[in-house]
Amino acid sequence: MGYDPYENAIPAPSFEISSADFEQGGALPTRAWAHGGHISPSLSIGPLPEGTKSVLLTVFDPDAPIAGGFWHWLAILPAGLTELEAGIRLPEHVLRYRNSLGGTGYTGAAPPAGTGTHRYFFTATALDVEHLDLPPEASPAALQFTAIGHVLGRAILVGTATPDEG
Repeated sequence: MGYDPYENAIPAPSFEISSADFEQGGALPTRAWAHGGHISPSLSIGPLPEGTKSVLLTVFDPDAPIAGGFWHWLAILPAGLTELEAGIRLPEHVLRYRNSLGGTGYTGAAPPAGTGTHRYFFTATALDVEHLDLPPEASPAALQFTAIGHVLGRAILVGTATPDEG
């Protein structure tokens, strides 16, 4: 498969992230696809590293057939919000950032036919601050760059989706 988007990231201690809906490297459930309703899978994050004040949650598809990949979800969760039910509507006080379609919620998998299996990196990055000083329209790159000096740890869960070729 393609490159690992976190291969060159500044190293960080790892912690756990899991889902009751799919296993590491396993297929995303149909409901987590665009045609399945854009329903985010359940996530369980932690235990978090000591000193964590928030968690940057992102979902990224590096296999999208566009330059720079495709961002499906970006939010900064308070450290106490570590159990996310499938299809969760994040509370109003949660900082949400724009995904590649310009929305602030979860955008489901939609790999185009002929592009092979796509990987979806569900990444939780523990931060030592409650928020990053960025507006909601900040780019995913600005969000990642601003977080660099605040990273306490990182957890990655990869789900997959293969387009229907028929």
